[in-house]
Amino acid sequence: MRLPREVFPLYAIVFIDVIGFTFLIPLLPALGRRFSGSTFEMGLLISTTALCATLSSPGWGYLSDRIGRKRVLLSSQWFTLGGYLLIALAGSLPVLFLSRVIAGLGGGNLGVAQSYIVDVVQSRDRQRALAWGTAAFGLGFVVGPLLSGLLLKFGLNVPFWFATVLEAINILFTFFVLREAPRQSRGGAQRRSLFEALLNRSMLSLMARQFLYIFAFTYFFTLFGLYLDRELHVDSTGASLFLAAAGGVGAAMLILGVDRLARRFGDLGLSQIAFASAFAAYALVVFVTSLPVFAVMLVFWAASGAALRPTLTKLIAEAAPAGRRGAILGFADSLSNASMIFAPAIGSAIIALNPRFSGIVPAVCVAAGFVLGASRPKQR
Repeated sequence: MRLPREVFPLYAIVFIDVIGFTFLIPLLPALGRRFSGSTFEMGLLISTTALCATLSSPGWGYLSDRIGRKRVLLSSQWFTLGGYLLIALAGSLPVLFLSRVIAGLGGGNLGVAQSYIVDVVQSRDRQRALAWGTAAFGLGFVVGPLLSGLLLKFGLNVPFWFATVLEAINILFTFFVLREAPRQSRGGAQRRSLFEALLNRSMLSLMARQFLYIFAFTYFFTLFGLYLDRELHVDSTGASLFLAAAGGVGAAMLILGVDRLARRFGDLGLSQIAFASAFAAYALVVFVTSLPVFAVMLVFWAASGAALRPTLTKLIAEAAPAGRRGAILGFADSLSNASMIFAPAIGSAIIALNPRFSGIVPAVCVAAGFVLGASRPKQR
């Protein structure tokens, strides 16, 4: 089956957004040196963005159910643009943090983008459609870190000026190319309250599993550059290349494997396999003593994340009433962002103690996600 034409501009929008987001991660050590910031403060930059996104995401999702997905995407993109512009102009650590506040307040567009995909794609094709969306996300991880590392050679501000221009292009693309998604009915069986839908036992379990996965992923992702710098003595450019490689592995998994595996094992079965693979990746961290061992760990990490993101999103989206889908996916996005508040701070403290202990916390999280999945009735 072919995917609707409406989703392809959305993939481009997600791709451009992720390029800008990933610019920051490999540059954290360099930003710390420029602004005399500690490792903890650099981790706190990510937490600040996440706190503001946690507060704003449910509101963006709710608004997208009422006024349309496209209008909300455009509004959130203006906040993102402001955040990039301010970080490019930043002359002090407080201004750097303010830029993250502004960017975080616009950080609700991922849930809205996922809602758009589910709105316009039939159920049988949603796994593939969401996988392609996550592939766009993963390709952003390939291009973003590479560009960031290359542009860093021209000055620390250059990557953020580039991100500012890129987001301005993204706003124009969204305005002129993206069509509005059809409004979803609120009648009949969809009249349940939002809180009733959220507090459903099955939904709570799905939300918890997504939170645990995102917490583990965010924890390690935000420490990526710091871990390589401390443990394996890899600089920001090298960290960018490794992140790009992880993005390439994830994109290949999404394009070639996720849909087939979901049809073979079902959504729940695939999520369980991916949680087990993620556990193997984080458990390997304690044994990393060289770059080849780290590369093996990276393959497990990237492939498991590529499978989990679209699969958990699909499970949540299809469990949600259609007329409340934007709000519920916005709430799920908010929980994901909430994990980013604490994950970098906890990880920064652990990496300062001993980088080889960095895999313990995320390993416990994904193990808990696996146990929650095993306690659910199997479904396809």
